[in-house]
Amino acid sequence: MTDYDLVVIGGGNTGLSASYGVAAAGRRVALVDRGPVGGLCSLAGCNPKMIFARATEVLDEVRRAGEHGIRTGEVSIDWRKVWRRKKSFTDPVPAETEASLKNRGIELIRGEARFLGPDRIAAGERVLTAEGFVVATGSHPRRLDFPGHELVRTSDDVLEIAEPPARMAIIGSGVVAFELGQVFARVGTKVTILMRHGRALSNYDEDFVEGVLRFTEGLGVEFWKNTEVRAASRAGNAVLLDLQRAGRSVSMEADFVLNAAGRVAAIEALDLSAAGVAWTERGVTVDEYLRSPDNRRVFAGGDAHGERELSPVASYEGRVIARNFLKGNAERVDYSRVPSAVFTVPPLACVGLTEQEARSSGRPVEVASNDMTAWKVFAMAGEPVARAKVVAEKGTGLILGAQLFESGAAENIHIFALAMRAGMTTDQFRELVFVYPTFSSALSSTVPGSSGTPKTG
Repeated sequence: MTDYDLVVIGGGNTGLSASYGVAAAGRRVALVDRGPVGGLCSLAGCNPKMIFARATEVLDEVRRAGEHGIRTGEVSIDWRKVWRRKKSFTDPVPAETEASLKNRGIELIRGEARFLGPDRIAAGERVLTAEGFVVATGSHPRRLDFPGHELVRTSDDVLEIAEPPARMAIIGSGVVAFELGQVFARVGTKVTILMRHGRALSNYDEDFVEGVLRFTEGLGVEFWKNTEVRAASRAGNAVLLDLQRAGRSVSMEADFVLNAAGRVAAIEALDLSAAGVAWTERGVTVDEYLRSPDNRRVFAGGDAHGERELSPVASYEGRVIARNFLKGNAERVDYSRVPSAVFTVPPLACVGLTEQEARSSGRPVEVASNDMTAWKVFAMAGEPVARAKVVAEKGTGLILGAQLFESGAAENIHIFALAMRAGMTTDQFRELVFVYPTFSSALSSTVPGSSGTPKTG
C-alpha cells in the first residue's frame, strides 16, 4: 500500500489547487515544499506588483487631475508606506496557507523533493510512495551567464526596495520589464530597458506593441534595442554594465540592475530521470491531460511545464489535474480563450490569436485596429491613450482574438473572452448593449465590420 494517494511537490497555485481538489474527494494528500508556501503570485509576483502598480496608477490620476479642474498642488509619493502596504498583503500568506492545508487534512512536509523511482520521492529525510505525483515547483528567473551576473537582481529583490533607485537598468523586454519599468519611471527613477532583440511583448502584434513602446517612452523610459550585456562590475555603489549595442561596445551605470529576461521551470533538483519523466528547457513534458507521457503517475502544471506562466492558468491546471487524477483522463486543457494582461498604466490585455498568428494559420481573416483616444468615453475621462485591435474569421465572423490598451483593458478583455467562448460572431457582438458612458460601451465598435466610431455619444 502506498503512503498517500497523491503527493504534490510545490505549494503555489497549481499545487494548492490540485491538493484541495483531491483532498475534497476524501483522498490522502501530502504537499512537499521547502517553504514558504503560498506561491509566486501571492508572495513575490502578481499581488505585490499590483500594490506598486496601483500606487503609481493613483499617482498618475492625481497628476492629471488638473484636466478635470481639480487643484492638487505638488504631488509626491511615500515609497516606504507603499512598501509597508505591500508587506501587509504578502507577510500573512504562508501562515494562512498552512492553516488552509491543515483544515483540509493535507499534510505539509518541509523539505527538498527528488524522485527515487517511478513511484517514490525523497522529501527531506523521508521516503514517500504514492499513487500519483504532481510537479508544481514553479519557476525561477532565467540565469544570466556573463561575468559579474551576481550583481544583477531579480524581481524578488526589486519588491524589497525600500527607496526607489535613481537609475535602473532592466535586462529583458517582457511583462515584468514593462510593469516594473513603468512603476519606477513614474516615481522618478531613470529607467533603461535593454532589449537583446528588437521585439517586445511577443503575445501581441508588433504594430500594436509599437504604440505601447511610444507611450512608455513618453514616461521617460529608454529602450535600447539590439543590446546585449557582456559583463557587470562594481563602480562604487553603482553597477557598471559593459554592453554590445547595435554592434558597438558601450557602457552604462545603474544603481539597480534587474533581470527580467524571463523565467524557467524550477525542476533541476527533482531528478526526473529517476522517475522516467521527460523534460525540456521549458519544463516537464506533459500531454493534453497534464500527465507525463512516460510515467502516467506524474502530472505537472503551472510554470513547471511552462505552457502559460499565468497564476490563474496555474490554478486552472491544478483543478484539471485533480479531476484527471480522480476520474482518469476526464478533461483536456484548453488555453485558446485564456485572457492575460500587463499591468502597466494603462494596462495592456489580450485573448486568443494575434493577427500574425491568425494569418499564419491559413484562415481567411479580417482585422479592425482602432485608436480610440478621441472617442467620447475615453476623452471625457481624460485618458491619454486608448487602442483596440480585433481579429475575426472572414466569412463566419467568428472572433479569433483581441488586444486592448486602455484603462479598462484588464477588465474589458473578459468580454471578448466570453464572446469567443460563446462562439459569438462580429454581427452578434455589435448588437450587444452596454451601459454608457463606460469604457466597455466602446467595444462593440471595435470589431471588424464596424464604422470605427461608437454608436452612442
